[in-house]
Amino acid sequence: MTADIDTAGPGGTADPATGSGWRGGFSPYSVGSPGRAPSRVVPLPDLEFARVPDTIVDGFSLRDAGLTEQVRVRAVSLRGLSHRCYGRVRQDTYDWRVTADDRYLVVCVADGVSAGRLSHLAADQAGVFGTRLLCEQLADTAPAELRWDELLDATAEAILGVGAAFVAPKAAVGTEAARWEIAEHMATTVLYAVVDLVPADGRHDVTLLTVGDTSAWVLGTDGRWRAQQPIKNEGDEIYSPAVVALPILPSVASRPVRTGVAPGEALVLMTDGVGDPLGDGTGAVADFLAESWREPPADLEFAAQAGFSRRSFDDDRTVFALWPVGRS
Repeated sequence: MTADIDTAGPGGTADPATGSGWRGGFSPYSVGSPGRAPSRVVPLPDLEFARVPDTIVDGFSLRDAGLTEQVRVRAVSLRGLSHRCYGRVRQDTYDWRVTADDRYLVVCVADGVSAGRLSHLAADQAGVFGTRLLCEQLADTAPAELRWDELLDATAEAILGVGAAFVAPKAAVGTEAARWEIAEHMATTVLYAVVDLVPADGRHDVTLLTVGDTSAWVLGTDGRWRAQQPIKNEGDEIYSPAVVALPILPSVASRPVRTGVAPGEALVLMTDGVGDPLGDGTGAVADFLAESWREPPADLEFAAQAGFSRRSFDDDRTVFALWPVGRS
């Protein structure tokens, strides 16, 4: 966002006393060289999936029964430059729910695999179905005892059920061959987070489970990024974009990660559209986002910051961020 601008309508002057005129302005964010694409791409719609919005944005606070503010949330999912240029649907998404007892916030951030034309459907299913199933489990299960294997199995089957209706695989539905055939058309990485809205010792407990390269970070009070799982391609001599994605279940069982987030910190969940330029949490992008997200910005400003331009990074972008509110 640019600094406030005072101006007046035609033939008038800005008058703070009467509120005449208008204020504000916008300039897109960039980090380093933005390249030529941001100024040259003319966004095209995906006419086959025209009802899928180009961008979705959220900004809200959650409160307890006594109306005391617990956490502030900002979230955005936006179509990347590549999909805008070629008229392809946004394949990222996020979903969230609060359990019936208002104890837990359940979040899914999903990144549809771009090679599959219908991968946005897989991402939607992972979000809607997966968060609902987690809430059902949390009705009688503590986060430490969640049945993650059951969750992933059921979510994969839900994706396959949708896929069978769209893809009509040559192999018999329910077979391993059909699973792989559907996955070629629709697959998604997922990151699930369960946030305890009741703090313990000043921190909100968080349980995370990841399939693929969607990542979770804690932005500390010192402005440093702390990765909550191995950093993508860290230590690899050759960069590999290959990811694990549902409905193919990981060959090595995904294990939950327990962490926490306190006032002054932020829990930030993101797809690789932001995670890749963030890298290992150091450098220009890390500095820009850390400075921008020390505190929750306005929701539309958050969306603009997540959509920063940087040369060669043109994937869909999805970020779900949470800031605990300290109690005075």
